[in-house]
Amino acid sequence: MEWQQLEAFRQLARTGSFSLAARATLRTQPAVSQQIKALEEEMGCPLVERKGRRYAGLTPAGKRLLAFCQNAAEQEQALREDLAALAGRTFGRLRLAAPLTTLMQLAPPVLRQYAERFPEVELTLWDRPQAQVRAMLMAGEADLGLGLLSTATAALEARPWRKVRPVLLAPKGHALARRRKRLEPRDLAPYRLILPPAASAPAHRRALDELLGSQGVRPKVLLESGNVELSAALVEQGLGLAFASVTGKSPGPHRPGLRFLPLEHLLPAERLALLWRKGRRLPAYQRALVDMLLEGG
Repeated sequence: MEWQQLEAFRQLARTGSFSLAARATLRTQPAVSQQIKALEEEMGCPLVERKGRRYAGLTPAGKRLLAFCQNAAEQEQALREDLAALAGRTFGRLRLAAPLTTLMQLAPPVLRQYAERFPEVELTLWDRPQAQVRAMLMAGEADLGLGLLSTATAALEARPWRKVRPVLLAPKGHALARRRKRLEPRDLAPYRLILPPAASAPAHRRALDELLGSQGVRPKVLLESGNVELSAALVEQGLGLAFASVTGKSPGPHRPGLRFLPLEHLLPAERLALLWRKGRRLPAYQRALVDMLLEGG
């Protein structure tokens, strides 16, 4: 059993494709196929399920081997970091996964400070929806993640971070933005709405559907999107109103054409959290980013 074989196997499980695994390991597809076959012969059991020549998943034995590979990769990285520390250097990588809006609105100032403090650390940012953030953390493809505290599973460590408020995005001067009374679901009936997609935000969409349905409102859906920037741009153009979650109190100077109408009387507020896989030891330079974000509130 050679390290190159284990890495090819790990990349195959990560990418779900022999060709993508070959690209990730800088090898040809036949070479990767041969490495997997050699591993199976050495282990004495099938590791990969196939449909024809295509990858179709891992066998139970393959899942056990994948856990071993992920643990070995983390231990190798930890060893490199420890050896660098003995030589008086900071060496390592930090892969942070978070939804686009979170990365854009919350992280850049702290990330800039972090990059200045740890110039030797290889910092990689992944723009991913929340479900994929959790999957990447569990697969060892990301070191830290940002997501809603309510979506964190028991397999993840979660440190509560910032409060997130539910709001309705409306264009400046809109009739709903001028009124002083609190919004009610029936007030939205005449307007086109931008809703979070049920596939990627099932809890949020279910809460909205129940809220609108409680007063018999059948929404006129303009778009289903989890991209707040896209939603905001459409709202500014007067094409509809959008449900969103924000951490600030106002749209900010980059969105002067928007108004944020509070919905906390209708929908619960939540918290963002810093996430990592439970049981995983965070190196000091990764823990430093967690501390910097928490200190920034």
